[in-house]
Amino acid sequence: MTAGTEPLLSVRDLKTYFYPDEGIVRAVDGVTFDIFPGKTLGVVGESGCGKSVTARSILGIVEHPGRTIAGEIILRHPEGRDDADLEAALGRARELDLVRLDSESRQMRMIRGGVISLIFQEPMTSFSPVHTVGNQIIEVIRYHRRVSKREARDRAIELLRQVGIPRAEARLDEYSFQLSGGLRQRAMIAMALSCDPLLLVADEPTTALDVTTQAQILDLLRELQEQNGMAIMLITHNLGVVAEMADEVAVMYLGKVVEYGAVDDIFHNAKHPYTRALLESIPSIRAEPRVRLPTISGSIPHPYNRPSGCPFHPRCSRTIAGTCERAEPVLTKVGTDHLASCFLYPGSEVPLPAESRT
Repeated sequence: MTAGTEPLLSVRDLKTYFYPDEGIVRAVDGVTFDIFPGKTLGVVGESGCGKSVTARSILGIVEHPGRTIAGEIILRHPEGRDDADLEAALGRARELDLVRLDSESRQMRMIRGGVISLIFQEPMTSFSPVHTVGNQIIEVIRYHRRVSKREARDRAIELLRQVGIPRAEARLDEYSFQLSGGLRQRAMIAMALSCDPLLLVADEPTTALDVTTQAQILDLLRELQEQNGMAIMLITHNLGVVAEMADEVAVMYLGKVVEYGAVDDIFHNAKHPYTRALLESIPSIRAEPRVRLPTISGSIPHPYNRPSGCPFHPRCSRTIAGTCERAEPVLTKVGTDHLASCFLYPGSEVPLPAESRT
């Protein structure tokens, strides 16, 4: 956490559920974290843990039949920062709960793209194939800024150059399918940054790229963050990327944050068995040759067959019999600004229902 600084965004006990005919899917089930100005929060976990749904909940773009049913997403106006979109959305208020906004309201549309931008995992699904890349970036700029089409075009060319796209003026008039994967990703970053957002949500921004292009994109994000002072919420399953980029880390499992803290605490003093298992499964050049890499036993439970008690206990090597399968632990302090939800640590206990104590 950043001493003396208010969070730009505070998520508190966020719950986003899906309601298909088969039953209820608790995709995000009580998530809490903070994102500070100019800092990067890494959100990690296996596929199906609720990372992307959390990001979509923040932006108000959860698809039917999902909806956010509880919690708060508090957006604050940072001190000393002038932002037209944020002022238009907040008015005279210093903070706003995004959960209470209509996702299609003008307020939310001003925030989405102008204050909080999103980079998707696959840029091909983000760009329209029937409009040029330039037209789509220009449209975003003109929606959020009172500029002429010529000024918006010049801004778009400047952005493409800024993200390292060669021959930017010519590329502006090309379609997304004419660009390579790395150039498409850069173009999508340019569009996300077109209105100088306060928060950039990057959902697996480098997963589909080769390692060389991946390193270039991460360097670009870091450079742009230093220039613009924006916050980043980096969603990834790649712990190496998190170690390189993040200031704080939220580890998610089955819709919940099971550990949360500074990046050094998470990587050098992990407390939750799930976090430890993730770290142990990372390949290392120091590992002995021909030794099997440790893996996490089992798999994430089906949404309709969630385990009782601690959601990780069927896969955990440190399960406490008679406790972990009967009650769910709560996030508790295990160090300075370091939280974990595990019965191995005092304070995680919650009272059992009366019928469970008999």
